[in-house]
Amino acid sequence: MVSTNRLLLHALLIGLGGAVHRNDEAAADRYHRRISLIAGHFETNAPVSDALERLLSASGHWLATKTAERYEAGQRVLELIEPVMDLL
Repeated sequence: MVSTNRLLLHALLIGLGGAVHRNDEAAADRYHRRISLIAGHFETNAPVSDALERLLSASGHWLATKTAERYEAGQRVLELIEPVMDLL
């Protein structure tokens, strides 16, 4: 059975991917913060925790990058979302 935290994280990951794809900084920031909050529920699951840490680092980097220079950082975020989803 899938836990509600896993379902919520899955939805947040989809939202983050969409926001990065649209270059919507405000939405991406909200998803980044919400994923940061829920990440604590996965601390006992090392593979998920490590994947989330990498994703949060990449999305934080994307948020800190100038809008015109975000393409590569955005691609990295999008690439890191899939492995987290696969672990769920």
